[in-house]
Amino acid sequence: MLRSFCLVLAGGLMALISASGAESAKLVGRSSELLSIGKLLADAQSGAVGAIAVVGEPGIGKTRMLLELSERATAAGFEVLTGRGAELERDVPFGMVIEALDQKFGALSADVTTSMGPEQFSELATVLPSLSGRGGRNISRLEIERFEFHRAVRATFGLLVRVRPLVLVLDDVHWADPASVELIGHLLRRGLVPGMVLALAYRTRQAPPLLLDAVARASRESQLYEFELAPLTIAEAAEALGERVDSRTVRLLHSETGGNPFYLEQLSRTVQRGTLAPVTAEGAGEDRETGIPAAVRATIVRELAGLTDKTLKVLQAGAVASDPFNIDLVTKISDFDEGLVSNCLDELVGVDLVRTTTTAGQFRFRHPIVRRVVYDEAMPAWRFGAHKRAARALAMRGAPLIVQAHHVERSASPGDEEAVVTLTAAGQAVVSRAPAAAAGWFKAALELLPESGGMEQRLSLIVSMAGALAYSGRMHDSRSALEQALALVPVDSFSDRARIIGMIARADHSLGRADEVRDLITTALDQTTPGTAEAVKLHLELAENQQMRGQWESAVATAALARAEAETLGDRPLFVAGSSCLAWFTSALGDVDQAQMLADSVANSVDTDNLSPTPEFLDALANLVFTEIALSRFRSADRHAERGLEVSRASGHGHFVGRFMLGAATTKMYFGQLREAQRTIESTVEAAILLGNDQLLASAEAIRCWIETLRGNLSAALTAGRAAVRAANRVPQAHYAWLARACYGQALIEGGEFERGRKEIISLGGLELPGMSPLARPVFQLQLVNAELATGRIDSAEAIVRRIEDSPLTLLSHKGQAFQGRALVQAASGDFRAAATSARWACEYFDAVEMCVWAARARIIGGRALAQANDTGAAIRELELAYGILRETGAARFANAAAKELRSLGRRVQRRPTPDAAADPAGLTDRECGVASLVAEGYTNREIAAELFISPKTVEKHLARVFEKLGVSTRAGVAGAINLRRVKQH
Repeated sequence: MLRSFCLVLAGGLMALISASGAESAKLVGRSSELLSIGKLLADAQSGAVGAIAVVGEPGIGKTRMLLELSERATAAGFEVLTGRGAELERDVPFGMVIEALDQKFGALSADVTTSMGPEQFSELATVLPSLSGRGGRNISRLEIERFEFHRAVRATFGLLVRVRPLVLVLDDVHWADPASVELIGHLLRRGLVPGMVLALAYRTRQAPPLLLDAVARASRESQLYEFELAPLTIAEAAEALGERVDSRTVRLLHSETGGNPFYLEQLSRTVQRGTLAPVTAEGAGEDRETGIPAAVRATIVRELAGLTDKTLKVLQAGAVASDPFNIDLVTKISDFDEGLVSNCLDELVGVDLVRTTTTAGQFRFRHPIVRRVVYDEAMPAWRFGAHKRAARALAMRGAPLIVQAHHVERSASPGDEEAVVTLTAAGQAVVSRAPAAAAGWFKAALELLPESGGMEQRLSLIVSMAGALAYSGRMHDSRSALEQALALVPVDSFSDRARIIGMIARADHSLGRADEVRDLITTALDQTTPGTAEAVKLHLELAENQQMRGQWESAVATAALARAEAETLGDRPLFVAGSSCLAWFTSALGDVDQAQMLADSVANSVDTDNLSPTPEFLDALANLVFTEIALSRFRSADRHAERGLEVSRASGHGHFVGRFMLGAATTKMYFGQLREAQRTIESTVEAAILLGNDQLLASAEAIRCWIETLRGNLSAALTAGRAAVRAANRVPQAHYAWLARACYGQALIEGGEFERGRKEIISLGGLELPGMSPLARPVFQLQLVNAELATGRIDSAEAIVRRIEDSPLTLLSHKGQAFQGRALVQAASGDFRAAATSARWACEYFDAVEMCVWAARARIIGGRALAQANDTGAAIRELELAYGILRETGAARFANAAAKELRSLGRRVQRRPTPDAAADPAGLTDRECGVASLVAEGYTNREIAAELFISPKTVEKHLARVFEKLGVSTRAGVAGAINLRRVKQH
């Protein structure tokens, strides 16, 4: 009945058909989404940033929404860059990125490329074909450091928006290659540049986890708005069809299509040809692999049935080639002459199966779903040959290996040695920038090897694949590959087996799976001759395993055994590794004297001995760094961390880089290089996310939280603290898992959330803090003192200070913390002279170990106490010294606290503008500029009040005047105005 009824109405649908597909059809409905898009663009024109994610089922209109956004942005003067994921090319690294950025970045002027610097330019040139060979120096990065390319792209966006605001539109991101998804994740985490909009469209069910995690995080922090497109209502369907709402046509078609715009468009095509069958009669449901509804697939197949054989083959050749595709490659794949191919393509354009693009000789499918159906409908044997012809043609023209490999993988047969060489070379070429693609090609090469023979080649490929999987964040898959490798190694090849077991142990430990790997290590030890080098290495792995499982005494005993075995063997590198492991564990137990002795020995060896850059050496160096941090030997720890980074990069041992970056950031934080610490810890966070390493991520986000707390950026500190706690909850056995809650609690206390912060810290076992290393307890017990005093619990604060004072710790930093806590309690009790004396002692001890920020904060305590004791001159001297140190180190919030005390004593202080705040032509006062700048950084009124030491009510008053002077009515408007000024100044 529906078929005959719709045939009668075919003429009434011609207007819709002539609109020719979802991308050019009239946009109906979506009023709320369009309002949001308009607001987003208006804010971006004022210098704000924004990101949107348009999500929904296939055919729901995501691409049409992005097209509307692009058209409006272009009309408003934006630069619009677009890229699109391709379902069949998900293994081609940076495919979406190259499509979106290559032409624009390749056309950058010489002035712009010069201003970005040779390193940034070289980063871009490693990926973007248009920049390849245009100068700059060759740059070699480890797999873990591929975030430097992401930074270079973001910095280039910063240069572009100085000329015009920018919109980056990325469609079908669920099909994006992993390398492109990593860049998107970086942009969402690190924030877009002022004047930039990022617009994404994807299907949630098919989107990669890395994308969903980045979107969820950006959404939580109000950096992204997600639109889930709903089906068209009956009224909207009527508007699309040009019919009345009460029309029987509308009711029937809406019922058949469920209000899906692409279904409506497909149904209208079928009606035009007079071949409509009810959609439900074609079969319900959707293809599990592709997500294409069976009914939609059936309507497209009916379209293909109307083509001649040769035209269909040309269309299928285009589906094999790419989307978009070039006529010359399609000619080679189809094996027809160019004239015939041109005629067929003209026919395909005429029936709107493909469309022309702005590039001569290039065509694009009407919709990605159309391409997938066309590809699937080709016979498997023909597809095999088509990919082989494509690979041959690309090789003859010297196309990049990564482009050839895509087709070689789909057209090679087992035993094809040439294909194995091509796929292996392609994997090696991209492993540092796109390890996920490399892993896929290593796997494809493995599958082409003959079953018998070539064990060495097979083992090498498996280990390469495991490494690429690990660096792409697929640690579980990496471990499985390593188990395959272990099964290939003969039982009497002790050295090879110990090496692979060590790799498996590192994988499990990074996953927080200490229990799973324990049996593997102990079984291997049972099969290994005692006292051999292999036994030493396995004992070191077992010691770390025991430490992760909380068996500290056993870990110390096992490390001591490994050290003794190495000494008996006369193996100096292993002896240093054992000594370093033992030093780290004894420091974690609070045995300062033993840890000091061992650390001195290890430091002397790594500084003077000519040790090879083996994994054992780097392990020893990393353990030494964290031992020295625990012992407050920050300058030496920093030197060894930088040495570790240098050796790791030179030797290619990338899995150590994250540990050394974490150590370097921590040491720089302690001796007051906060800006350098911030950049280093951001790199560590990026590396941890790319690796999928929650153990590293928990520690990195915790240290980032701590650094941002010291810098005074409480909003960023709390964001990092929450991320640290989430990661630590996933790996409760991780090294330093306790650090996440400790740092988050500290940030909450500094932000005035005293009870919440106190609760986070004491969740580690109560006021004694047994859940953390004894050497770290005084640092966070001091924060508990601040919380107790802020809530009037002086007796409780006194009890905590006594715990610090009575602890058997002899480090100078601990003495500084004890005296600072004592000063706080004495000041709260009204004993100001004693408080000033205690604060002075705290300064002495902190200065002795170069903890300048801590020393300066003690000086603020002393200055306040001296002022209360009416010793104004001495108070001013202490506060001015504190202010100068804190200003120099970048601890802006604490510097403001010192300045506030100085002003209360009548001493004028040259105001340091809030970071990035600028002189304001709208007539904002200094205080209003400060408030506006913090609004632009995403601070709430309460956070601004804590930052500037004023009340929330005062913030509201200042903000009202900011709104009036800037002529805006929202916080986004304030952010836009401030960010636009920053861009113009830079």
